[in-house]
Amino acid sequence: MLSDRALWRLYAAAIASHVGVTGSDVFSVAGVATFSGLGSADAQVCNWCTYQLGDSIPAAAGAYAPRSGLFAAYWLCLSYLVESAAAQPGLLQAAARSSGLQSDLARYRHAVLAWRPGPATPTGVNFAANAANDAMAGGVSAAALDAHQALLVRLGGRMLALTTALNRCLQAAQQEASDLNMAASLYATGTVFRCPQYAIDGWLTGLATWRASPASGATAWSVSVPPQGLAALAEAAPAASQGAGPPDPTDAGNWPSFLDLHASGDTVAAGALNAASLSTTVDGAAGGLLDEVNGLTLSLGGFGVFALSPGNWFDAGLLGGGQAALPAGAPDFFSAAGALALLPTGAVIGYQPRVTLRAGSPQQAQALATALTRVGPFAVQGVSQDAPGVMACRGCNDTEVSFDASGSDVPVLLGVISKPIS
Repeated sequence: MLSDRALWRLYAAAIASHVGVTGSDVFSVAGVATFSGLGSADAQVCNWCTYQLGDSIPAAAGAYAPRSGLFAAYWLCLSYLVESAAAQPGLLQAAARSSGLQSDLARYRHAVLAWRPGPATPTGVNFAANAANDAMAGGVSAAALDAHQALLVRLGGRMLALTTALNRCLQAAQQEASDLNMAASLYATGTVFRCPQYAIDGWLTGLATWRASPASGATAWSVSVPPQGLAALAEAAPAASQGAGPPDPTDAGNWPSFLDLHASGDTVAAGALNAASLSTTVDGAAGGLLDEVNGLTLSLGGFGVFALSPGNWFDAGLLGGGQAALPAGAPDFFSAAGALALLPTGAVIGYQPRVTLRAGSPQQAQALATALTRVGPFAVQGVSQDAPGVMACRGCNDTEVSFDASGSDVPVLLGVISKPIS
């Protein structure tokens, strides 16, 4: 019997090993299949998913989840680099001692913290009620433009690299089209707005290749979890958060159950099917007990790692590999828990997943076939309810039960690779 902890650990480690995650790289495995918009025929919807994927700096532990935004954190960090540089001999010592620079920086930071990506608030919506969260959604406010101009006047043409970076961030955040931002939309035929530029290198070509391949159940990559003879090791050995996979899921709070099921005729969803401390009654199961899953095989019709990169508004050199000098009182940007701790560098994406679970008995396999709603990050539905992007049960063979989305044209995010900024 494999616990949720072991299933997540082995699943994540298998993907990380296959894509070559090593050293200080961090692999954040997707706990729930998301970013289906990457396969949208609407380029703006795809761009919005690209922005979210590239901008989201993941938490270092647990399932993939954004902890901070790269664009806003970088833009804010630039203001503290200006403050630090102003105190250096020969630059802005007089200004640094004056209240004027500090006042301009405070206004500037307030504007940066208020900025949000996304469309402007629609006509008729109570903007005041949403002002705290959406004060700058849909572009850069007049107050932000004023604060930016005041700061540049104060700098007086000095700190060329920093002022250039500040100008680029402002340009990327505005709604005027430029090579630093891109058109985006939350959904097809939705309002089009502009957000900072990001790219997933080779993605559109890769997706087109997958879609052009015959839908014959071809396999680009397949893995069995656990490898033969390693089940006991999977239960006993902790996994590192860097390189080999995520930390022990019991140490992080955002891990879903690896297997989710529903009780037939019941409204309660039961998680952790195979947890030793939990038994779940399901109609049709022998004795009403589902208590054993011995492993799984995952096959993908398409599999790839696609490089993530921010637009030219980002200059990593200014951050000095996380060693850039910051003034006293600056927020935490570069520590392991900092807002700029990690830089997303790769998206691991799969296509047309197929999963076979190995149950402890034929009765348990049958119960899994009727009760499962999710396996790892993949949603599951009944045999007669096929829909794009969701795996359908294809039946049982003794103790094995199979789920298949080989007819889907929706890509699935499997995880994100990040590198420490320092």
